[in-house]
Amino acid sequence: MTKYLKKYIKEIEGALEINSNKTDWKKVLNNHRVTIGFMQHERLIHLLVTLAFGLAFLTMMGFSLIYQINELKTVGLLLFVLLVPYIFHYFNLENGVQKLYSLDKKIIEKIG
Repeated sequence: MTKYLKKYIKEIEGALEINSNKTDWKKVLNNHRVTIGFMQHERLIHLLVTLAFGLAFLTMMGFSLIYQINELKTVGLLLFVLLVPYIFHYFNLENGVQKLYSLDKKIIEKIG
């Protein structure tokens, strides 16, 4: 999804730099806002998954400290290994959506 987002951002930035009079900026704005909606949904889903993995990790670590069971520590470590990439992925999605907001303002400037 981050590849799609980066590619889309480059396309919009390229269209803004060309400054063509033939570009229908209202149509570009409508399509851009649909894309923002999709990316916001994607960001929400990844936030929920990241929070679920974080909660599962903390729960496993808490139980492993209380009950001193090594298998729980192993499960907690595996959850942590999965949690770290999710955090980075969510970070990239969040920054990408913020960039889409700034591009939205630039498209509005082209219209008005």
